[in-house]
Amino acid sequence: MKRGARLAVLLAALAVLVGAWYLAETFSDREQAVTAEAAHAHTDISVGPEEELTALAWDYFGDAVSLKRKDGTWINANDADCPIDQTAVAPLAAAAANATAETVITDVTDFDQYGLADPAFTIVAATADKVNTYDVGNPSPNGAYYIRLNGEDTVYVEGTMLAQTFQTGIDDILALESTPQDVAAVTELAVKSGAGDYTLRDLDDAADVWYTDADPWFLLDADEQPLMPLDTEKVAALYDLATDIQLAQCESWDGSDMAEYGLDEPQGTVRVGYRTDSGERESFTLEFGAYDGADVYVRLGGSKMVYRVAGTVLDGLMYPDFAAMRPLTPCPLDWDKLESMTLQLDGEEYEVIRSVSEPTADEEAEDIFTLGSRSLDATLVSAWLRQAAELTADSRTDVTDGRGELFTLTFRQDNGPWPEVTVRFLAYDSVHYLCAVNDQEYYLVSRTGADQLHDRALEYLIELPEE
Repeated sequence: MKRGARLAVLLAALAVLVGAWYLAETFSDREQAVTAEAAHAHTDISVGPEEELTALAWDYFGDAVSLKRKDGTWINANDADCPIDQTAVAPLAAAAANATAETVITDVTDFDQYGLADPAFTIVAATADKVNTYDVGNPSPNGAYYIRLNGEDTVYVEGTMLAQTFQTGIDDILALESTPQDVAAVTELAVKSGAGDYTLRDLDDAADVWYTDADPWFLLDADEQPLMPLDTEKVAALYDLATDIQLAQCESWDGSDMAEYGLDEPQGTVRVGYRTDSGERESFTLEFGAYDGADVYVRLGGSKMVYRVAGTVLDGLMYPDFAAMRPLTPCPLDWDKLESMTLQLDGEEYEVIRSVSEPTADEEAEDIFTLGSRSLDATLVSAWLRQAAELTADSRTDVTDGRGELFTLTFRQDNGPWPEVTVRFLAYDSVHYLCAVNDQEYYLVSRTGADQLHDRALEYLIELPEE
């Protein structure tokens, strides 16, 4: 049932409740007189034990549903391919199997006063040897419903949730799909749309094409070669639009007319590659069709089921700002590969050598840093290296020339394509330094952050003379 129709149902139900108040005032005296003579506590009006149910059918405000049970599984009697959520059917079956009446009104001739001359809807429940038909009328004064069973001249005031439970449509018992739940790590995002195609990939060997593998995500070119490194967290925010999508509002389950939803020729196709919890590589595809107001139609690739989701999901996937997704960390080096570094500070040059101690049975290998013949405090040096790695720029820039070089850090590492990375800090303005990485990448970094890095290099690495 469409959501607009569901709203009409709710409004109709509200009208029924208002009518019920009027009926309660009009017929309460009559009902009390009748029930005083013919009241039965919890009269059984069920069709039989739940495990023996073979069929359920109901027509709720024009939304006709017919289910049959086959080998213990509920299926759509009119289309066996219709995906039925067994857990959603369970309360319906339980309601039919446990239906009781609190009050029995016998010898009824005027069914209109109970809303049963033209029932709101009808429920049919069957076992192998019994069929019960429940016509549902108005709510009673206590909030239950008047029910006519199998066309009898008796009216029952149900004592369970039979009528309320069956106020549902086929879309409420569909087994909805979802994106895979065993995504351990996303490894690729490929989008094709009228706005342009692109592929992002998490490279296992990022250090072969970039000076660090701290930024493993890359935008690929048309030949699927690495074109531009991207910030991992910003890429995650992008692919989360696809992996976190909620397929909760089903518009169609039979795939009868994909053109109606713009899915015969999708305007956007999104493929997500991922590793499962068991380490296997898998992928899933989302196809986006036409917009409908602020929403857009979508389906899982190859599925017959169509859903409605917020259009901002597709908007975000079609129009990413890759320039804004570039990393803003100038020095995220692979410190485990560091061999040495040269620091040019205040007109002096200092070379620090890194080595690793031999592990023993009782101790793990440790970093050793030396400046000439002098050993440095490894804890302090490591803290300084972390500070360098965490230095974050305010923005990238196309400016390549500053107003004089202030200090320079050169890192040498065991990385074939990038054995040396030089980071130069140049005067720029009152707030920023211009930071140049290998004279290829340029950033505007906070003077305060860069000055702290400079000052702590002197404090941690250089043995200052005593005054």
